[in-house]
Amino acid sequence: VKGAPERLLAMCDRQRGLAGEEPLDTGAWHARVEALAAEGMRVIAVATRSFPHDTGALAPGMVEAGLVLVGLLGLIDPPREEVVAAVAECQAAGIRVKMITGDHAATAGAIAREVGLRGAGDVVTGAELDRLDDAALRARARQADVFARTSPEHKLRLVEALQAEGGVV
Repeated sequence: VKGAPERLLAMCDRQRGLAGEEPLDTGAWHARVEALAAEGMRVIAVATRSFPHDTGALAPGMVEAGLVLVGLLGLIDPPREEVVAAVAECQAAGIRVKMITGDHAATAGAIAREVGLRGAGDVVTGAELDRLDDAALRARARQADVFARTSPEHKLRLVEALQAEGGVV
């Protein structure tokens, strides 16, 4: 199984170590995720679970718990050189550039700093957006420029909130 570290760590109860399986050290793994993400890496967790050979078809519920964490993958996907210039040109022209991504908050903040987005230190997560009513969402969308761990639904809500405030999106 591969996926977002936050989701996968919650599905694991053990980790693979040099001597075999051992109890999961969740805090240490979360710290590793944060360290990789702070360097601008996209982080993916990988886990496994064994089943008897005579197991028939697998269902999603069969891999939602009891997994063994194998490790993390940190992928570097640097922005193209022209992105920095385009962001600077837009901002100089008075255009407010916003980044709405599914990436980890620390990854989003690092990339936002790398491309020169204003407000890169104020990253709003999809979980935070879920707690906001429409009026609070409009205010937060107006204030912040970087949104992370967003779903397609969050992206639509943000666009609608910005448009409700008279923004051209």
